[in-house]
Amino acid sequence: MKIMCISDIHGNIECLNKAIERYREENADKLIILGDFSGYYFSSSDFEVSEILNNMAGSIIAVKGNCDSFETDNLFNFDLGYLKTIDVNGTKVTLTHGHMYDRNNLPENCGEIFLSGHTHVGNIERINGRIIVNPGSISKPRGGTRKSYLTIDENNIELKTLDGELIKTIKIRD
Repeated sequence: MKIMCISDIHGNIECLNKAIERYREENADKLIILGDFSGYYFSSSDFEVSEILNNMAGSIIAVKGNCDSFETDNLFNFDLGYLKTIDVNGTKVTLTHGHMYDRNNLPENCGEIFLSGHTHVGNIERINGRIIVNPGSISKPRGGTRKSYLTIDENNIELKTLDGELIKTIKIRD
């Protein structure tokens, strides 16, 4: 199974549409979204974001971000918790936005792969045998990074620009 992961949409419809285009080009089976669907305040773009994503609800696994309000909860046809653990190709993967848990404060029973957004800075690293991954932001990158997302397949995790250019890769198993 191939997974694509994005974070920090912040109501940017153009970037979301580009990410959906990449999702289809990547031929991914699932789309993980690590929160912050909304802009910094609830707005009309939240309805557009939900309309686009609700058409793909069966393919989405998502968590809620710090910019997502109670109003956001009622817009989507998929569950939004703050923390989830899923199985990806036999590997336990923990998902969160990053404002409650992060690389320095891992949740109890954290998976072999820890995915979080929030910082808007994409990165992949191995720390004490665990892979810590941040897809960056598809709309508002920070720290000199570019708009980015990541893919996970049976062997690798790849961080890519929103245009599909490979930034970094890491093997899941050494």
